[in-house]
Amino acid sequence: MATSPTSPMSPTAPGTVGWPLVGDKSYEFYKNPRDFLNKYMTQNKSRVFSVRFLNKPTVFVCSNSGVEKVLADGGEHLELGYKAFMGQIFGDNILFTNGEEAQVLRQSLSQLFTEDSVRTYHQTIDRVLNKKLASMDISQPKCLYAFFKQLVTEICLSLFLGLDFQDAQEVSDTIISMTTTHWHGIISVPLPLKIPGRGGASSYSKALDAKKKLLEIIKERRVKTDKTFPQHISTIAHDPAVQNDTFVNNHLLLFTSALVPKALASILTSFAVEVGQKDKLSWQTECLSNPDFMDAIFLEVQRLYPAFLGGRRIVTQDYEIDGYLVPRDHAVVFMTFAAHRDPAVFEDPEEFRPERWTNCSADMKSKLFCFGAGPRGCLGQRLVWDIIKSTVNKVMGAYQWHLHDNQELSQKWLPVSRPKGEILATFTKRDQ
Repeated sequence: MATSPTSPMSPTAPGTVGWPLVGDKSYEFYKNPRDFLNKYMTQNKSRVFSVRFLNKPTVFVCSNSGVEKVLADGGEHLELGYKAFMGQIFGDNILFTNGEEAQVLRQSLSQLFTEDSVRTYHQTIDRVLNKKLASMDISQPKCLYAFFKQLVTEICLSLFLGLDFQDAQEVSDTIISMTTTHWHGIISVPLPLKIPGRGGASSYSKALDAKKKLLEIIKERRVKTDKTFPQHISTIAHDPAVQNDTFVNNHLLLFTSALVPKALASILTSFAVEVGQKDKLSWQTECLSNPDFMDAIFLEVQRLYPAFLGGRRIVTQDYEIDGYLVPRDHAVVFMTFAAHRDPAVFEDPEEFRPERWTNCSADMKSKLFCFGAGPRGCLGQRLVWDIIKSTVNKVMGAYQWHLHDNQELSQKWLPVSRPKGEILATFTKRDQ
């Protein structure tokens, strides 16, 4: 019989959940999440605090230890809190499963991301990178985020749908346009309404239409292509955990959505910005000759610039986080961004210091949650890092880049971390 995760004397988290609607702090959070977190951590003198968010009593968890505990829960006390907002946009998939069902599904899908499987995908990744870099125009400065997003979008669609952009440019452009429309629905208010005289369909309604069209293309591509990933995922369609072709198609929709390229581009851009500053240009050369140094920079990029601020859970039974009671039916919002800047774990937490990862312990690396952790950790991490490191090694092996002077390097954090402005860089061919 499961024991209660709380102590009878546990206090509730400081703060107030306010009144429905009028006491909601959602707008304040979305307007400036960093200021929001700093304000309420200071006001409550705690990295764990209560507010009303998305019109639900919510505990924000900003401590490293608290986020680690939330992510360690495999569904015993917490369930995912995304289906209400994204269920229609994506359809049933692993994002919306809980408990034992999620564990069984993860085990089945993990076949797609084993070391051997990723090795078979590498040929596609290299092919796309070689083609793109061979025709790369460096006569004009490039916006780093746009450059990397275009690059990884082509990699993802080539890999997951078996597309060849050179032979199917029109189809590829159509798919990219639809994934953009689909993405705008993810970040809009979930109201699938078409209001006469008000500009036509809402972003959410347009996204549902784009989803339908994307699923039709996915079904067609699974039949037509002989590329590795689409064929590989088709082999698990009859697995009892996966259930059926619709479930498989929904996962391909997830993999090919704009969500994945934006996350990859976020990390690549943060890396490129750090090593492209005038006082750090030597880091590019050192990365090529010293993989450990490159790894240290990527660890620090994950720490300071996680692609996603955090995540959300719903409490299914009373739960304790950092000594505070979180009552059943409350929401928990865990802040990866804040956990990575917890001064109890990281010295000089606001400083970009890759040397902190030199000869560090595995336990220290486990304090990073850029890709989640525990039973809910990202299944595709191995593939993600293969794409990221292959991209950096190919681009950096062929070119050097430096940022233009007097650019604002501050970040926007929602919906995905990226520079606020268009960070421009000039690329030059690397001396052979």
